[in-house]
Amino acid sequence: MPQIIDNLSKQPSWCIILSVIIFLFCFSSNYLLLDSLLKMHRSKSAVKKLKKEYTFLQRMQLIHLKENCRHAIKFCNRMIIYQKISWGGLALYLIISLLFAFGLFSAKFIAWLTVWMFVLFDVPSFAINLLFARPILFGQFKEFSFEKYHNTDDHDSLL
Repeated sequence: MPQIIDNLSKQPSWCIILSVIIFLFCFSSNYLLLDSLLKMHRSKSAVKKLKKEYTFLQRMQLIHLKENCRHAIKFCNRMIIYQKISWGGLALYLIISLLFAFGLFSAKFIAWLTVWMFVLFDVPSFAINLLFARPILFGQFKEFSFEKYHNTDDHDSLL
């Protein structure tokens, strides 16, 4: 682990850039997961109409999901809370990175912070999406495993 931190501390700007890119990838994958939960037990036209009621910023803040999720409501709400905490963590990370640019923090501290951001926010996101994703078959990505319950009365089952 010390060798990884030493290597990361040699290029702190790359740490910051890659951390933000990986975070945005994780956010988009979480958004797709939550969006699939929103589509459960609804028609395509109903989902389209529902999304039109909210602005782009409201959709990025996941407000439409908090108010309208019908499938696995507890999981959906926990994922929304997790995502909001991770946005707060990213904001704090970017503030500390900005202060690093002014020389208030060391490169080693930024490297440690990058590793912790990856462990706390990116790895769980990858794990959750890997848990619910179906494998790629014949070059097509099949959607999440809980979508097989789309036409049932079971509103709680995820696996």
